[in-house]
Amino acid sequence: MAKQTSLSKGISTVGSFTRNNLERVGAMIDTMNAKTSKPRQYKAVDLGDEDYQQDLFREQTLKATQQLLGTRFATYGKYAKKVVPNSFFQSTVDGAFAQVAKLAAHWSQIDLPNQHRFANIANLDDEERYALATDIANQNRALAAIGGLTGLAGLPGLLADTLWLLLVSLRTVYQLAAVYNKPLTGKQGVKMAYELLANADLSKMQEKQALLAGIGIGKGLLDNAQSSGLHNELKNLGMKNNNVNFYAQQIDSIASQVGIDLDQINLSWIRRFLPATAVVIGVRYNSQLIDEVIGVAQATFAPDAKLANRAITDDSKSEAEVSKFSSKEEKQNTEDKAAESQSSEDKSADDTDKKADEKGSESKNSKKKDESANAADSKKVSKTDKTADKQKK
Repeated sequence: MAKQTSLSKGISTVGSFTRNNLERVGAMIDTMNAKTSKPRQYKAVDLGDEDYQQDLFREQTLKATQQLLGTRFATYGKYAKKVVPNSFFQSTVDGAFAQVAKLAAHWSQIDLPNQHRFANIANLDDEERYALATDIANQNRALAAIGGLTGLAGLPGLLADTLWLLLVSLRTVYQLAAVYNKPLTGKQGVKMAYELLANADLSKMQEKQALLAGIGIGKGLLDNAQSSGLHNELKNLGMKNNNVNFYAQQIDSIASQVGIDLDQINLSWIRRFLPATAVVIGVRYNSQLIDEVIGVAQATFAPDAKLANRAITDDSKSEAEVSKFSSKEEKQNTEDKAAESQSSEDKSADDTDKKADEKGSESKNSKKKDESANAADSKKVSKTDKTADKQKK
């Protein structure tokens, strides 16, 4: 019993250490993305819509599988369509992606309760929930970036990276939904999770797949060229693909004109450089794609979408950041109210002075009118007196 307790404590300590470091790395990635990309306003998704487009993960996973298997994929597909109905194939694919979603939900349910703040989730206010959601989002940013390391494996790594990013994205959706007390459960939860991914802008995934596929093909070509020579490898590649044949001939022609023997070129440094390039591309694109998922999930599940990027690295700093933000907000509100009351007082004083001026001008006008009337009356009286004197005479 004592051994079991010490083992569980050790696992809990390792888990806490891992989560804290993932949060720090994720916060750094978030800060870099905030500096290099324009701020965006994400729209909430009305979950439960029966008619929505499929997410790009499904499409890109099938494409990555096709690129990995090459011509064999087309051959298998050709024979499979003759034997297996298309509806059966679609249901099989749907079942496979549903299993990935269930795996992500199980992963989130195992990991999320280990957050000490989640135990008191029912009593957290909106700011505290947002702080916890930010920490969880940073964990998933770091996990998504780790998937870029699969670029070291070439074309097989392309498929592994796509599936890993799908798993982390679904984990993010499930965890953020739970933090904001809108958990996704059962088959309906799987459907809603994929519906949210379908509404995220994941168009950059196509760019990433194209770049990584090109690097993978180039690495394979250079690996084969080590034994057969680059000239022969380009010739064989051109014979297999007519679209590539033109470019292969151009490279061969330019090399012969310049006097370069393609088979004598040392390709070892290029073969080392390409995997590192694939890792950088994978990390960069994965961090941008997971940001899209986080933004849409926050806008959908949060009661009040607060999408300002705040780099929160650990629990103590999170709470300090939240209290600091709240005090700043209260101070700003107090200052705004004081300014409003001061402006209203100034306005009322101005109105009083204006009315007093108007009254003064009115009294002056009435006084002038009275004086003119008295002058007219006196003139009339003097004229009457003169007329009477004339008559007497």
